[in-house]
Amino acid sequence: MMCGMGFGERWRNWMMNCICTPELSVLVNGSPTAEFGVEKGLRQGDPLSPFLFNIVTEGLSSLFLKAYDLGLVRGATFGEEVHITHLQFADDTILFLKPRFDYLCNARRILRCFELASGLRINFHKSCVAKVSKYGNTEEVWANAFNCKKATWIPILTLAYLWERIRVQRLFGFLYLTASRKD
Repeated sequence: MMCGMGFGERWRNWMMNCICTPELSVLVNGSPTAEFGVEKGLRQGDPLSPFLFNIVTEGLSSLFLKAYDLGLVRGATFGEEVHITHLQFADDTILFLKPRFDYLCNARRILRCFELASGLRINFHKSCVAKVSKYGNTEEVWANAFNCKKATWIPILTLAYLWERIRVQRLFGFLYLTASRKD
């Protein structure tokens, strides 16, 4: 992933060594300290964690963009040129999907591929489905398909209000997902 994003070999090697090497040294006033042992991998609070997590979730973003290009998912449309299938912030992802069962199934497949490729796991028990559209009763079906809760609130009321005001297509639902490491 880092190679595809343009990171050089030297940088990629540094990151790999930080994660895979059980001994590290730090610079104190410009001089390296003696090496000390650490556990392999990243831990909560590690300053590299958010950076590397964002690189990994770029893969999820790429999967949804490719799925959109192939017509496998459709999300919110603003005007004629702006199409949104997902938004990401930190370790949260909001999916915008038009309420069609094939889009739901394809989104579920994309998330499963992401889990297998990244080693991360979507925590569907912390996730929920919210209906933004006035039409249909799809949130129950979607919540069951994703094994998550049906929201009794809309997390982004301001956007829902704006969509109503500017008469954007409103026939879509969305999922709010949180990823966590596999145990």
